[in-house]
Amino acid sequence: MLKTALLCAALVAALPNPSPAAPQGPIKPVETKAASLTVGDAAPALSIAKWVKGSPVAGFEKGKTYVVEFWATWCGPCIAGMPHLSELQKKYGDKGLTIMGVSSADSRGNSLEKVEAMVKDKGDKMAYTVAWDTERSTTDAYMKAAGQNGIPCAFLVDGNGKIAYIGHPMRIDATLEQVVAGKHDLKALADAQKKAKELEGKSTAIQQELNRAANAQDWEAAIKACDDLIALDPAQYGGAAAVKFQFLATNVKDLDRAYAWAKQASEGLLKDQQDALNGIAWTMVDPDAELERRDVDLALKIATRANELAQDKDAGILDTLARAWFLKGDVTKAVEIQRKAVALDGRLKTSLKEYEDALAKRG
Repeated sequence: MLKTALLCAALVAALPNPSPAAPQGPIKPVETKAASLTVGDAAPALSIAKWVKGSPVAGFEKGKTYVVEFWATWCGPCIAGMPHLSELQKKYGDKGLTIMGVSSADSRGNSLEKVEAMVKDKGDKMAYTVAWDTERSTTDAYMKAAGQNGIPCAFLVDGNGKIAYIGHPMRIDATLEQVVAGKHDLKALADAQKKAKELEGKSTAIQQELNRAANAQDWEAAIKACDDLIALDPAQYGGAAAVKFQFLATNVKDLDRAYAWAKQASEGLLKDQQDALNGIAWTMVDPDAELERRDVDLALKIATRANELAQDKDAGILDTLARAWFLKGDVTKAVEIQRKAVALDGRLKTSLKEYEDALAKRG
């Protein structure tokens, strides 16, 4: 179902970029050329064929801050992050911030027509500048030069035209706040980016092993790979904790072990990671998940925490919370929360009708 597809995309986005297929033979680290563009470098010039929304940006003005984010219409995590980018634009717009979502033609069917249609459909949920690349020249100047293969990916440009951050836009907040205030240490940020790239390199072989084990249905090996990713950096690879729960609950079918892990992780390393928490909670309440028993109370607790972190602004998290209340038996509460979810994402109307029908039958 749609929710599961979007959720899987979000969890994958929280992990390092996976290889397209399980490798054959011994696992070896992937050898890649060193990126030529990194934090601390001057931001490349923009080459835009059409400004779809917002005022054109001729260049990076001194004293102003910019976020250049690369996205596509088929990218679930890109779409999920649009409200967040809109909030950041609203929060820092009067302090000189301009956020630009740059899109381009690709092998998966992204097109200017689809971008224009999505911008029109999203309206205020996409409240920042949107641009169409000139034959992928801007994409190459940033993404290819920086060795970035996955989207969404954001580049933060400071008041001196230097890149201060490269990575997922959902993790840009702390650095953006420093940069807008002019209190950032570019050398320290460059050192942190270098360490992050080193960590990503270590994670590549583990991610490949995770893919291999999952494809071979060697669930214990897959679970160990999740543990290895978490051990590298719980904050960066928290999504692996939710994937581990899915393996335990739906593949190994050891619910005692799965729920024990969910409780431990949600109260510890995941307590401030809304997407990973949502991943666990949804697996617990997903009507398509074949679970012999559901710990609805634990799911409700975890979903509630995820929504506290999201502050009622994430449709997928609200959808999970509504399902948990529905399974708990509070249909009125489920309807109330699902209406909030639908207001953010109209594709979630099916569940709302289910809850409203159930409420009507109760009279």
